[in-house]
Amino acid sequence: MTGGTREEQGVTASAARPARRGFTFGIQEGGFRDAPSLEGLRWWARLRLSLTSPGAKRWYPGALLSQAFAIGFVMVPILLQTPTPAAWLWAGGILVYGALFTVSFPVSVALPRGWQWTPPAALLLLSVPFLAVLGPDLTGLWVYVAVSAALCLGGGGRAMIVILALAIAAFAVSAWMSLMEPSSTPPWAMPLIIMSIGTLMAAFTRNLQTLQQLRHTRDELAAVAVEEERNRVARDMHDILGHSLSAIALKADLAAKLADRDPQAAAAEIREVQTLARATLSDMRAVVSGYRQVRIASELASLRTLLPAAGITPHLPMTTDEVPERNRELFGWALREAATNVIRHANATECWVSLAADRITIEDDGTGPAARGPDTDGRPGTGLHGLAERAADAGGALRIGRSRRGGFLLEVTA
Repeated sequence: MTGGTREEQGVTASAARPARRGFTFGIQEGGFRDAPSLEGLRWWARLRLSLTSPGAKRWYPGALLSQAFAIGFVMVPILLQTPTPAAWLWAGGILVYGALFTVSFPVSVALPRGWQWTPPAALLLLSVPFLAVLGPDLTGLWVYVAVSAALCLGGGGRAMIVILALAIAAFAVSAWMSLMEPSSTPPWAMPLIIMSIGTLMAAFTRNLQTLQQLRHTRDELAAVAVEEERNRVARDMHDILGHSLSAIALKADLAAKLADRDPQAAAAEIREVQTLARATLSDMRAVVSGYRQVRIASELASLRTLLPAAGITPHLPMTTDEVPERNRELFGWALREAATNVIRHANATECWVSLAADRITIEDDGTGPAARGPDTDGRPGTGLHGLAERAADAGGALRIGRSRRGGFLLEVTA
C-alpha cells in the first residue's frame, strides 16, 4: 500500500482539524480549568466570573464544611478558655481565615498565570499571628494552607514541595513544643495530618486536570467527527449529482433528438432518464443515512451504455475478478469521477479503462488536463479533491496528468 497523494496537477488531499488548545487555568461548566473563557477580561470581571462559576459553586459547600475543624478545635477553645474581648477578636479572625480559604481557589483561577501561589501564601502569612500569640498548637491551620496549595498549584511537584515543607515545619514546631512542655500528643500527629490531607487533595486536583483534558479531547473528537461527516456528505453529493445529472442530461438530449424520427427509441431513452432519476434519489437518501456504496462492477456496467450514448467508444475490462474486495469501492469512485469528466469535459472519442489488483487507470484521447476539471480560478475541481481524499483515506494515492493517447490520465493506486 502506498501512502499520501502524488500530484501532477496540484491535486491534494486535505482534512480539516481543529486547532489544539493548551491546558491552562480558567473556569468551565464542570470545573475551573478552561482559560479561554477568561482571556482578555479585566481583573474585576475575571474575579467575578471565577467566584460565580459553576465549578466554584460546587467547591464552596465542601470548603465551608471543612470549617468545622477550625471552629471546633480552634475557635471554640479560644472562647471557652479566655472569654475576653480579645478572644472574640481572635475568634472573628478564625472566621475571616476560613472565609479566605473558601475563596482562595476561585481567586487563584482569576489571577494571571504564575501568580497562583499567592492565595496559599496569604493564608500562611495570616496564620503566623495566631501561632505567635495563641501558641504553636495552632499549626492545625496549616492543613488549610496545604489544601489551598494543592488546588491552586495544580497538584503537581510545586504543590507537593509546599505540602512537604509545611509538614516538616509543623513537625519542627511540635517537637520544640514537646521539649519545652511534654504533651500526650505525639509531635508527628499534626505533620501526618497535613501531609495526608495535602497529598490527597493534590491527587484529587490531578484527577480533575485529567478529567478536564478528557473533556477537551472528547470535544475535539466530536468536532473532527462532525467535520469528517460534513466532508463525506459534500463529497458524495458532488460525485453522485455530477455523474447522475450528466447521465440524465445526456439521455434527455438523445431522447429530444430521437423524438421526431424514432419516437419508440426516444421513449426508451426517457424511461432510462426516469430510472436514472430514481436511482439518483435513492443514492442521495443513502448518502444522508451513511450507507452509500459505489462498486467497480456496477460503474463499469453503467459506462457500457453511457459512453456510447455520448459518442465515446469504450475500451473496458470484461471482468473485475482480479480487484480485491478492499479496493472495489475506491476504484468505483475513481471510475465514476473519471467517467463524469470524460463525458462532460474531454471532447474525447475513445476511453480506456485498465484494472489491476492495486491500480485503476482511465485514459482518453480528448483535450487533456488543461481543459479538465479545474475551478474558475484554475485549481483542481471539487471532484478530484474528493477522490484524492478517498484515496488517501484508503492508504492509496491519486495521480493525474496527460495520457499517452494525448488526452487525460487518471490513476488511483491502493
